[in-house]
Amino acid sequence: MESIEDITFLTKPNIDPNKFDYIGNHKNVYANLFEIILHKDIKLLQYPFAVLPEIISGDIIIRQKLFRGCSKDLREKYGECFISGDSLYGTKKYENAYSTKYKCGKNEYTLKFQKFTNEKTIKQEDIHKDSLSKQFIEMLIRDILHANPKLEFYKNLFVLTNGQKGIETNNVSVTFYPGFTTSFIETDGGNYLNVTLKNKIIQNQTVLDFINNYDYSNKNEQKKIKEELKGRIFKVSYMKKNHKIDDILFDRSPKTQTFNYQEKQTNLIDYYKDAHEIDIEDEDQPLILVRKKGPQDEEINLYFVPELCSLSGLEDKDVKDGFFMRDLAKQTKLEPKDRVFKINQFLELFEDPERKKIKNKKNKKEPPKELMSSKEKSELYGIKIKPLNKLFKAYYMKDTILTAGNNKKISSKDRTFPILGKIDLSYWVCFYEGYNYNNAESLYNTLKAASKSFGIYIKEPTWVEMKNKSKPKEWIDKAEEYFEKGTDDYSFALFLIGDNDFLYSQIKKHSLCTNGYISQVVKSKTIKKKGLMNICSKILLQINAKLGGISYKAEIDKKIKDRDIMVIGIDSSHIKGKGTGVSKVATINDTFTNFYNDEEIINEKNNKEQLQYSVSTFIKQAIVVYNKKNKKLPKNIIIYRQGVSLQQKNYLKAEIKEIEQECKNNNILFYYILVNTKTNFKFFEKSGNNYVNPESGLLIIDGVTNKNFFEFYIQPQEVTQGSATPTCFHVAYGNMDFPEMIPKFTYDLCHIYSNWQGIIRIPNVIKAAEKLSKMTAKYTHGELNKNLQIGQSYL
Repeated sequence: MESIEDITFLTKPNIDPNKFDYIGNHKNVYANLFEIILHKDIKLLQYPFAVLPEIISGDIIIRQKLFRGCSKDLREKYGECFISGDSLYGTKKYENAYSTKYKCGKNEYTLKFQKFTNEKTIKQEDIHKDSLSKQFIEMLIRDILHANPKLEFYKNLFVLTNGQKGIETNNVSVTFYPGFTTSFIETDGGNYLNVTLKNKIIQNQTVLDFINNYDYSNKNEQKKIKEELKGRIFKVSYMKKNHKIDDILFDRSPKTQTFNYQEKQTNLIDYYKDAHEIDIEDEDQPLILVRKKGPQDEEINLYFVPELCSLSGLEDKDVKDGFFMRDLAKQTKLEPKDRVFKINQFLELFEDPERKKIKNKKNKKEPPKELMSSKEKSELYGIKIKPLNKLFKAYYMKDTILTAGNNKKISSKDRTFPILGKIDLSYWVCFYEGYNYNNAESLYNTLKAASKSFGIYIKEPTWVEMKNKSKPKEWIDKAEEYFEKGTDDYSFALFLIGDNDFLYSQIKKHSLCTNGYISQVVKSKTIKKKGLMNICSKILLQINAKLGGISYKAEIDKKIKDRDIMVIGIDSSHIKGKGTGVSKVATINDTFTNFYNDEEIINEKNNKEQLQYSVSTFIKQAIVVYNKKNKKLPKNIIIYRQGVSLQQKNYLKAEIKEIEQECKNNNILFYYILVNTKTNFKFFEKSGNNYVNPESGLLIIDGVTNKNFFEFYIQPQEVTQGSATPTCFHVAYGNMDFPEMIPKFTYDLCHIYSNWQGIIRIPNVIKAAEKLSKMTAKYTHGELNKNLQIGQSYL
């Protein structure tokens, strides 16, 4: 068995997409990449260094902390600089050796830099082949952008402060900031700068406005406020910086919180008046606590005044406001031509001649100091960028054949068809409040009418009328009369409720976690919408899937089916006050439509190792279930993993080590595939001066993919509004031997998600795991009941 250190990403396989028998045709597509041009050679000066004591010299995290802590001093001596390997590379020549001590946590370390030893000249051709040159150019580009006074930076995101727009409805008021992210992309066609449109949304109400919605003198209300605000990102009105809320302190206020300022104790009211010329209006409001690491790695408490802070991102109520989402879509859902135009505006930021002006905080009468502009810095470094005048080869996969009941061939756009695997609704219960009597009757009659198209038989339910304004406990108590633990007199329960999210969550928690029965919760406002027949058709298919039925199947290539494959989807999400919820879904039939599921909630602080074992433990359980159903073990396992980035390599390696051992124990081959739906790439077909979204089945497997790793991009579904975003699949680990079939199999799985009639962006197992993960994080906050591990009760 390999050690963790020996496990590395799979290299790019030597495969030719032109020889794939599932490729239909190919076209050339645009990608949002920029070419970097050096107008002059750049000299990079090398200074070898050592970290003492030597025992920690290989600790990358410690080295990075030391470098960040000393960065100001190092830049004074070496200019713009970065570390790579055991050397520091800078833009200024420093002839002498240099040594500095730095305390990190409880320990003190020494950084010893040798005098200048070597000069490296970076030429234009080096950008496309040399990783050191790539790092250096990336650093200089960041420095050029930081010089632009029109930009605010939030880690990798920078937004245009002069492009902000207010979006306001009766219930929502936010400010929308258009922006960009950049990343240096190593492709098999060269190294380029990727530029992506990305936006930031700031709530116009302050954190104090949010707090004032509650009676925060009440202990229970204080608890609710903390639950809602902990972990939220906020922006401070007087500075260009984001912070994360660690706590809300109700026992402190701007009036009572003091600290040492200019050699005397002062409270926050006096501090803001003197330092920022801001008058605090509410002297008794609670305080926001933010915990930060200090220069010596010590913990520092920062206190912020809620009335000066605004929350970042959207609230649940915002997303439910149709008028707001329509107005927001005008800013975010850009057509391809408009998106390309806005991406190209990035060039103006590089050539902006405006200079930043820095005030002297100690001497406010002194005129502001002007810094170099972005244009001046780009000219100093000799760096220019321009849109890449090159199109890339895209392949289109042949349509996936779908088969419904009666062996009828259908397309992904068909909305009615005989269901392949139907579950008749003979014994079920409908709970409703008295005022919803007519809606309940309308719902049942429309479900019955819709069922004829699918060939499902529906018998009238057992009706249970609740009194108006029944409390959640009353609903649950009544449900327990029909669904006692371990009984199966009824197949499922339908709850018709008002617009009450808390009641919804309580019913789902009782159903999915506590008692383990299948439920369908419908809000009465849904019944009042136009197109009730279409709505009921979707509800019917969802109920059928929850009960174990199958809408239709995809005709999978025989070369795949003969390998006895089990497909697994893994997704994880943060659960407030609980830790991390890891959702796991595995297929247990040859049409990849029947699932075994599990949900595990892990307290990361106390059980970090449990996260590493979670997936391998599930695989062991899933193999047992697969064997029991099919009377044989799977020969291959394909794992689609969402929620883990490439940067978390150590975590991945620990997880993969356990997976590899489990598969080896059962003589099973496997692939471990990372799924990323938030890619920075945009691919558009170009027609003259216009750009259009690609058709369904787009496959990018070379040209703009990573030159070292096995990855591909798929645009599975057809996009008719806005711009298409491809999904990236990185086949990171494993020992299976048919890489050429993975893109088409992945595409086929995107066609058979039970909760959507049509093609989705990711394989059905990942979407199912994502659905279970979100249900757990948002509503149930509990692990899936063991009675519901087979099927899709969480849809």
